Amino acid sequence: MTGEKIAEWYIQRLPSGARVILAPLPGRTSVSVSLLLGVGSRSEPRRLAGVSHFLEHIVFKGTERYPDSRSVSEAIEGLGGVLNASTDKEATVYWARVPASRLDVAIDVLTDLAFAPTINPEEVEKERKVVVEELGMYLDQPAELVQMAFDHLIWGDHPLARDPGGTRTSLLRVGSAELSSYRTAFYRPDRLVVVIAGAVDPRAVQGLLEQRLEPALIGLAPSAAVTSTEQPPAPASAETGVRLRRRRGEQTHLLLGVRCSSYLAPDRWAIDVLDTILGEGMSSRLFLELRERQGLAYDVHSFTARHRDTGALGIYMATQPEQAATALSAAMSEFRKLADNQLDSADLERTKAQIEGRLLLQMESAGALSEFLGQQELLTGEILAPEQVIERIRSVTAAEVQSVAASLLRGGGWRVAAVGPGVGQERLQAAAAELTH
Repeated sequence: MTGEKIAEWYIQRLPSGARVILAPLPGRTSVSVSLLLGVGSRSEPRRLAGVSHFLEHIVFKGTERYPDSRSVSEAIEGLGGVLNASTDKEATVYWARVPASRLDVAIDVLTDLAFAPTINPEEVEKERKVVVEELGMYLDQPAELVQMAFDHLIWGDHPLARDPGGTRTSLLRVGSAELSSYRTAFYRPDRLVVVIAGAVDPRAVQGLLEQRLEPALIGLAPSAAVTSTEQPPAPASAETGVRLRRRRGEQTHLLLGVRCSSYLAPDRWAIDVLDTILGEGMSSRLFLELRERQGLAYDVHSFTARHRDTGALGIYMATQPEQAATALSAAMSEFRKLADNQLDSADLERTKAQIEGRLLLQMESAGALSEFLGQQELLTGEILAPEQVIERIRSVTAAEVQSVAASLLRGGGWRVAAVGPGVGQERLQAAAAELTH
């Protein structure tokens, strides 16, 4: 980098308390609008697990100005645009992409979805079947099942362990009254970040927000006093962290991992470098060793899942049942090498360049830029420019990467989840038990 700005943005706080980020991108003909709300499955009581995701579904069934699901979808799709939403553990996001000349429609629709849904009891009952079907779809996928098992091993009884989709039992407890009260409690302007990126004229947008968004927010009280389950997770249990589930199929799906620090921690940049060289892409250590050299897996990669006060680093692979124990040991061997040996300068610089290039490519997309800016503001209260992120990545030393790897390796708390045929075999059980002690 030469100090050149990759992206510019403007941030302001509306009278209601909502934060708005405007990110003009020259040469675009479309605009992306995102409403990010600081509420997710982490906020839910156990008995209503899945209510955040259910609410994200039900608002699409109709609003004050768009009375049914067809009206909602046609308002955006009829313009050639895209409308969608997602729910995670700490955030719910509604977003639309439309031609720049129809920004007003995107703001109208998204505002209505979040702050003026009708929540009809009959539609709730119908949509309950849909969210249960979605949950069933994921439960049919071994890769999803092993992630759920791993989350329970890592987070124990904490809400972070729960899948955002909830359970069949908890979804039966969620009715129109629960959805309405939950939305009233958490869909508040102090939890809202709006990002508008693309062909944006900041002066014109100001007027649209004052006319269309702000009236829906004025009068909504801050949510600071709302009771939720957002307490820090308890320390990892000292019990053996192995969960094996037998399931028919061709492959055994394995997930090996450990708690790491949060997205606010100073070592997050070293963890990013560690995760990238360990298991991101076809040049990663895991891919080259387990797939290319040993032929143990087709899909093998690492990942991080970080939250405001904690996180996890995991290694996923799918392999033949008779190779599962070998694959597990081989993956840990690659991690151990990073803990025992410093990266040479060529590997370190290549990995930093990989992270930098990936970020630069993402910034070309209005949607990715919206996510980059909005998630930072919503979750951390501070936005680092892309060049600032790159600067921090570039400052990571080989010694720091080795130090964080060694700390994770020797700090205890490693967990292994496995789903597939043959998971009861003694060799796999022994290998998993050895890695988690």
